[in-house]
Amino acid sequence: MPVTAPQWRFTAAMIQDAPDCRGVYVLWRDGEPLGVGHALGAYDTIRARLLGHFSHACENDLGVTHYSWQICSDPLKREAELTAQLGLDRPSRALPANSNTNTTCRHAESESSSSTT
Repeated sequence: MPVTAPQWRFTAAMIQDAPDCRGVYVLWRDGEPLGVGHALGAYDTIRARLLGHFSHACENDLGVTHYSWQICSDPLKREAELTAQLGLDRPSRALPANSNTNTTCRHAESESSSSTT
């Protein structure tokens, strides 16, 4: 998934079209990456993870505006690659502490969707 990949609006209706399988995803706020996450398959799917983030984002007003995703065979490896590519592995970048969710997602600080296979 290139950094410039298309982004989908972060709404419940749009998330329903996300894949129900393993892969990675990126959460965005107005073109800035907020975090990269992974879904390992079975019941842990891209769609399920995004819905979890959507529920949490609505409760905590995190400002997520878009998401992108990619189906891949090794989500953990791809998550690490994207985290580094997007510069989210730098210690100085983190969402506010109240942004903890039930899903794994590496976040970036920024106050402020892609369908490649």
